[in-house]
Amino acid sequence: MYNNILIISDNLHLSMRFEFIIRELSLENNNWSFGISPFSELELFSKNVNYNIDIYDLRKSDTIVEIIKKYDLVISLHCKQLFPPILVNGIKCINVHPGYNPLNRGWYPQVFSIIHDSPIGATNHEIDEQLDHGNIIARELVEKKQSDTSLTLYNKVLDLEEKLIKLNLKNILNNNYTTITPEVGGRLFLKRDFNALCKLDLNERTTVRDVLNRLRALSHGKYNNAYFIDPETNEKIYISIKLERENNI
Repeated sequence: MYNNILIISDNLHLSMRFEFIIRELSLENNNWSFGISPFSELELFSKNVNYNIDIYDLRKSDTIVEIIKKYDLVISLHCKQLFPPILVNGIKCINVHPGYNPLNRGWYPQVFSIIHDSPIGATNHEIDEQLDHGNIIARELVEKKQSDTSLTLYNKVLDLEEKLIKLNLKNILNNNYTTITPEVGGRLFLKRDFNALCKLDLNERTTVRDVLNRLRALSHGKYNNAYFIDPETNEKIYISIKLERENNI
């Protein structure tokens, strides 16, 4: 059984839910540690998670040596850092991924699921040297609707991730699970692919369907994603979309 576990996360919501799951499954006797990457706010996490929070920069070899020496399991919970080969080959590493592997590998899976009309869900998998690529422990789909935006679809995925964590955490800790190999390499999307989507070309010839799908995919609450350039001022004009279904009477 893995007793010394490090959770590295850049998602405050999931970190708080994971802490609740630890209590709900009566796993407090394990030695849990929580960390964040240098890209998150230490003060914000420290105020909301009832564990000491440390910053782990996985680009530093000293940090990797420390993790391997101190822990026997690392769980990535929406960590924004790549796990280097020396880490994944030196210690068991598990990823909680907000996509249905191998279809939704990489950044913002819900965005590219809308753009390409592909299935979306959540996956627990072992981490290997490739991004979101390792053997699959558990995965499940969520229902995607035409009324979904990036935000509403992402929230469905978060709920499913919490469910999969609850169902599989004890087996992961006991190293008592079977895996399946991803059927194909799947599609991998990076941050630059997302950035390329954000700029809208006012002269592009397309369909209403494609425009709506792109705006749905880039509408995520308060975030400014989709934009076009005002030809008169050369300024960015941000645009998002709100969708509501007709109320059934």
